[in-house]
Amino acid sequence: MNKPIVALLTDFGDVDTYVAEVKATILKETRDAVLVDITHQVYPQNILQGAFLLALAAKTFPSNTIFVAVIDPGVGSERAALIIETMSGKTFIGPDNGLLYPAASREKIRQVFRIKSELIPNVSNTFHGRDVFAYVAGLVAAGKDISHLTEPYVLTVQLQLPKPVWGDGWVDSVVLHVDRFGNAITCIEGGLPSDWLIAEVYVNDEWKTVAKVGRFYAEVGMGEPILLVGGTGYLELSVNRGNASKTFGIKPGDRISFVKSRA
Repeated sequence: MNKPIVALLTDFGDVDTYVAEVKATILKETRDAVLVDITHQVYPQNILQGAFLLALAAKTFPSNTIFVAVIDPGVGSERAALIIETMSGKTFIGPDNGLLYPAASREKIRQVFRIKSELIPNVSNTFHGRDVFAYVAGLVAAGKDISHLTEPYVLTVQLQLPKPVWGDGWVDSVVLHVDRFGNAITCIEGGLPSDWLIAEVYVNDEWKTVAKVGRFYAEVGMGEPILLVGGTGYLELSVNRGNASKTFGIKPGDRISFVKSRA
């Protein structure tokens, strides 16, 4: 039989023991689990960025993957803990704050359950990632009956990834993610119109640069900006062999606009 896959996405980083404790909790219930780190470098408490990255990654995993996603600024409050089962056979476990919704809805949601955290012993008020989400994920991965720990639930937060707003020769968008190379990935899926050759770039209404619209990084000289569709399928502002985020002061959540150059 195939070993269960549990994919993890958090904002925990790699300095502390948090990620290791999450993994250990899962492995206590099923040592055969294949643990995959999607990322633990989501900007702290940035639910939108986490939701985008989870949606990007989830579509590449096989059926029956269990996703544990924890960006949880409301930990310990009245927000619900969720299990979302999808028509594709993938399961999403995490907080009811919108984080899971873009990925789960793309997989076609079949049913949603609230985890009865109050029935789980020794739950920390600030670490549900370990004590609730990882614990339940381990039980699910082990094939154990968890019906006593769940009840049907209606989602309260259905987060939608932002869409670009198009005008005559301009487009407003949002930076959803900055990757390791400093590329600023926008919410513009599929890129700019084919007749856009050069665009002016504005970040939070402040003019930043003029960038060529291209297909690959080396189309411009070293240190020069370029707009292209990356491996995510979304338009990104990049600097060839440089770092667009640092060069132009861009972070996830910033508003970024492009105006078609007439030059």
